[in-house]
Amino acid sequence: MDSNQEDNKFKADIPTWQAGGRTGHIPVKGGEVFFRIYGEDKLGIPLIFVHEGPGHSFLTFFKTTALAEDRPVVFYNQLGSNGSNIAEEFQNAGKLKELFTIERFTDELEVVVEYFGFKEYVLIGHSWGTMLAIEYAGTKKAVGLKGIVLVGPFLNVDLWLLDAKRLIKSLPDGDKKWQVVKECEATGNYTEEYEKINSIYSNTFFNRTEGPDTKSPPEPEKQNIEGFDVYNHMWGPTEFSCTGFLQGHDSTRLLKNINVPILYISGEYDSGSPAAANYYKTLTPNGKVVVVQGTGHETPRENPQEFMKIVRSFFSELES
Repeated sequence: MDSNQEDNKFKADIPTWQAGGRTGHIPVKGGEVFFRIYGEDKLGIPLIFVHEGPGHSFLTFFKTTALAEDRPVVFYNQLGSNGSNIAEEFQNAGKLKELFTIERFTDELEVVVEYFGFKEYVLIGHSWGTMLAIEYAGTKKAVGLKGIVLVGPFLNVDLWLLDAKRLIKSLPDGDKKWQVVKECEATGNYTEEYEKINSIYSNTFFNRTEGPDTKSPPEPEKQNIEGFDVYNHMWGPTEFSCTGFLQGHDSTRLLKNINVPILYISGEYDSGSPAAANYYKTLTPNGKVVVVQGTGHETPRENPQEFMKIVRSFFSELES
């Protein structure tokens, strides 16, 4: 095989975003956010995805663009994520802290919604995006919001951490693993054993089906500011404890005032657990829970066909 053939084979192994979408940027406080939109000419109720993180991107949803066969579908990367540019005046660690708050992220989502001018729309949040979707629906006017889908729900930080502890303890030698986690986090010395536990946790409860060599489509470059990391600032340096800005935050207080239908989707092995989803449902005036068998936290990537089937069913109910 010559070098050109090898290059082509390598490129063929890298997934790509579906053709036919449009990309652009939306001005927001502190910079501009990157977006992709598909199905702009379709007549169904539009759909806006709100991604995980903070500081991650909408790549979790790249296998779900077929939803745009019936409706406009928007993916946007929050400020601090790939392709979303931070304004020069905020490009230092001190000023950045003004931008990375729950309130500013909520304002940002409001700007994104208003930018597209949809008369009606549905939000789909994943992980941190579920908290953001509920903060938006519960604190903004949210004119035209017809429904919310929450995937791998993360609405209460303390409950999320209790689930992480429970899930680690459910692993073989789980009590020992949990002790290692707590000792490493207390000392800040993240040993090889800790990293192994983190890997086992990820492969068991985060993404069970794709494997460590799974590739994602190329994305615009992420803007890095020396001395600052969005995820560390908002959450902290480890998955199993929260030391950042979100520490102790609880968005469930808002659920009682949100009357649009809310669908909770949780993977069978999800770190946003079915038990948590069912608890949140008890606080939700118009809520429903669906559990996807065999998946972890990244159900839209692990089983996109089942995920899209569930979402289409939700839209059928809204549009009937």
